[in-house]
Amino acid sequence: MYELAIIGAGAGGIEAAKEAIKNNLKTILIEEFPLNFGGTCLNKGCIPTKLYLQLTKHNHNLENIFLRKNQIVDSIRKEVFSYLDRKGVEILWGKAQLSDKHTIKINKKEIVAENIIIATGSIPKKIIKPDGKKIIFAEDIFNLSSLPTNILIVGGGSIGLEFASFLNNLSKKVVVIEKEEQILPNFERKVSQRLRAILEKSGIVIKTSTTLDEFNLEKFDIVLLAGGRTPNTENLNLGEIGLKTDSNGRIEANEYMQTNIDNIFACGDVTSHKMYAYVAEYQARVILKNILGQREAINYEGISECIFSIPQIAKVGIDEDEAKKANLSYQIIRTNFRKFSSSHVYQDEDGFIKLLIDSKGKILGATIISNYACELISIFSLAIRNHLIIDKIKNCVFTHPTLSEIIPSFLRS
Repeated sequence: MYELAIIGAGAGGIEAAKEAIKNNLKTILIEEFPLNFGGTCLNKGCIPTKLYLQLTKHNHNLENIFLRKNQIVDSIRKEVFSYLDRKGVEILWGKAQLSDKHTIKINKKEIVAENIIIATGSIPKKIIKPDGKKIIFAEDIFNLSSLPTNILIVGGGSIGLEFASFLNNLSKKVVVIEKEEQILPNFERKVSQRLRAILEKSGIVIKTSTTLDEFNLEKFDIVLLAGGRTPNTENLNLGEIGLKTDSNGRIEANEYMQTNIDNIFACGDVTSHKMYAYVAEYQARVILKNILGQREAINYEGISECIFSIPQIAKVGIDEDEAKKANLSYQIIRTNFRKFSSSHVYQDEDGFIKLLIDSKGKILGATIISNYACELISIFSLAIRNHLIIDKIKNCVFTHPTLSEIIPSFLRS
């Protein structure tokens, strides 16, 4: 019997395996396909997308970028696999199905484990059926070494805007449509509008309150479906063993990431929290502590949401729309980067920070637009996680000239 069986070798599953190694647990990691090792983040999501965003700033040769992406992804995949294998984690390829609370069927054999973690991730939502040629899932663009000119992106969330940004870098004619009234529906309306104006100024066409039915697809060379993701739980046999999911197929887990079956845990995109690799990894670490009897509840306070569009947008804590809805008392502090010399050094003049604080100076939330927003937001993640007041930050002395120095500088003013 294994002490731990992990279904899914994505961000959450691999992090769980690494924690199991530290604690000498006899562990098996199950993944359906070898080329999926590393999950969506490594193979089709975070890493390829951010590589394209970086590389297309200075290199418009898509074939070279495509080859470089493959080299980096393959290198990371091999390195992680080698580490787990070397440290004694058994890795098994095949489709897993749960037979009961301790038994997993795979490749006509049965695996028995004391504890099980489900970390099977998510798959793209099928807004319409892709044909694999003109209409494809956004992530499938990473299989192409050349791209046509006129591109329609369906979905104005994080995936759609990140893809729009690097395609715009490549001088493609990009149109983004979003069925909601604003892009990034999870972000504050005013800030979303501000980002939209910058993106449109860069050449991206954005149409909100718009559906695919309103467009003549013949005008476009290719259509990218970027309308979000859905949990990958359909073929795990969850219903047959009595494991509860919600109406969207997401596994219901308590504050210990434990399902209604006491020895089965879940992390990552299969659960009901935000679909980010770093959230999956955090959940995995909490699960291992609970398996080891350390009894730790998950705490999402101070965990940011980051969109790597150009410019980036990030938030942590609550924004003004959420504060109003909750009827909270708050003050707003904001600044534009343009007034600080470092913004001109790093060509980030459109940068912007907006903070919500309470009457005692405690930071309730932060939203940033900047070419480096996803780095800068971590300062506020740290502050919110540790319940810091703004006086603790404004008295810090940061290096000049840097963008991070804008934060204590504007708080002092």
